Amino acid sequence: MAQIQPFRAIRPNPFYADQLVFTTPQAESVSGDNTKTGTLAPLKTLLETGARKKPETPEGQARAFHDIKDTLKDLFQKDQLWHEETPGIYVYEVVHKTYRQTGIWALTSLEDYRKGAIKIHELTFEDSVRRLTNYRRNTGLEGSPILLTYSPDITINRIIAETRTSNQKITLGNQHGLHRLWKIEEPQVLQQLIIAFANIPVAYLADGHHRIESSAILAIEQRLKKLPVYDTISSLYMAADQLRIEEYDRVVIPSNPVNNKVFFKHLAQHFEIQPSEQPVQPRAVHSLGLYFPGKWYNLTAKPHTYINKGAAALLDASILQKVVLAPVLGIEDPKTDSRLKCAGGEKAMEEIETITKDHPDAIVFTLCPLSVEQLIAVADAGEILPPKSTWIVPKIPYALLLHHHG
Repeated sequence: MAQIQPFRAIRPNPFYADQLVFTTPQAESVSGDNTKTGTLAPLKTLLETGARKKPETPEGQARAFHDIKDTLKDLFQKDQLWHEETPGIYVYEVVHKTYRQTGIWALTSLEDYRKGAIKIHELTFEDSVRRLTNYRRNTGLEGSPILLTYSPDITINRIIAETRTSNQKITLGNQHGLHRLWKIEEPQVLQQLIIAFANIPVAYLADGHHRIESSAILAIEQRLKKLPVYDTISSLYMAADQLRIEEYDRVVIPSNPVNNKVFFKHLAQHFEIQPSEQPVQPRAVHSLGLYFPGKWYNLTAKPHTYINKGAAALLDASILQKVVLAPVLGIEDPKTDSRLKCAGGEKAMEEIETITKDHPDAIVFTLCPLSVEQLIAVADAGEILPPKSTWIVPKIPYALLLHHHG
C-alpha cells in the first residue's frame, strides 16, 4: 500500500534554471534567456554545501543553517524561486537521446517505510544518516526525491498518458536531456491516483536509502518531543518497465604489483577465460569483462560460483567480490577501500579509459547491468545488494522541484 499525497512544490523561475539547476556543464533553460551569462550559484551549493563543511562544529552548523534559511528567503524575494499556490501531484518525464522515462512525483507517508510497504536493498551508514537527519531537522528541505519502483498499473498508466496530452507543462533541460513536468490539480484525478497507489501492495526503494532512513528517525524524534512531525518524503515513482539500471564497472589500482601467472591461475578456477580484441561490456549475467595487463578478456563464471546461492549472492558483483576482489586483491570492504574505483552509466568506459591511462597497472572488471527484476528479487528475499551494484537512471537534477516542511 503506497500512501501518496499532493504538495505545494517550490520550483526555480525558468529564467534562472540554467544557473540554479543545470550546472554540469552550464546549461540553458528551454524557457529562459539563452544569452545571459551565469551569475548565480547552483541551488545545491546555496542550500546544502554550508551544512556539509568539515570539521563539523555546533557553531559552524548553527551558522550554516541560519545562512540557508536566509538564502531561501532571499531567493523568494528576488523571484528566483517560486512557491506553487496550490498543492498537486506531478507527472515527470525525462527525455534522453535514445529513450524517455516517465513517473509520478508526490509525497509518500513515512508510515509505508515503517510498516515495510517500502522494501529496501541497501545498508545505510550511521554517520550519513545522522548528518541528513540534522539537515532535515534544521531546514525542512528536500531538494531531491527518493526513487521508488512498482509493478506497472493500468490506472496509473492511463492518468500519466492523459496528463501528458495537456500542453500545461514545464520544460527545462540541457544537451544531456529534457525534463518535463505536468501538474495534476483536479480533485477527481488526484483522488483516482491516490486510490490507485493505495492498491499497490509494495513499492521498492531504488535510490534514497539514507534519506528515507534519516526522515523516519527524525519523525520519531519529533513525535516523542511533541513537535510538528515531518511525516512525508518527496518521492518519484517509476514503474518497473520505466526504470533503467546501467552498468557499474570496477577498476582496481593495486598497491603492489600483481603476479600475472598467479592471478590468471586463480581466475581459471572460477571462470572460463577467452581473449578479446575489443573492450568487453557484458550483456548477459555471469559474464564479466577483464582488462589486464593491457589486454581484454571475456570471463564466464563457472556454475559452482552461483549455483544454489541466495538472491544477492548469485549477482555478478557478489561473485566478483567473493572470488576475486577479496581473496586475490585484498579488497575486503569495497565501500571504503581507496584502491577500488567505480565507473557507472553511459560514460563508464570513458572514465575507465582515463583511469587506465593514468594507471597502466590498473585492473578493470566490467559487469552486466543489474536488472530491475534482480533488484526486486533481492528486496523480496530481505537481502542486501553488494555495494556499488546499481547505477540507476534517472538521475533527477537537484531542485527541479523542492519540498519544504513547515
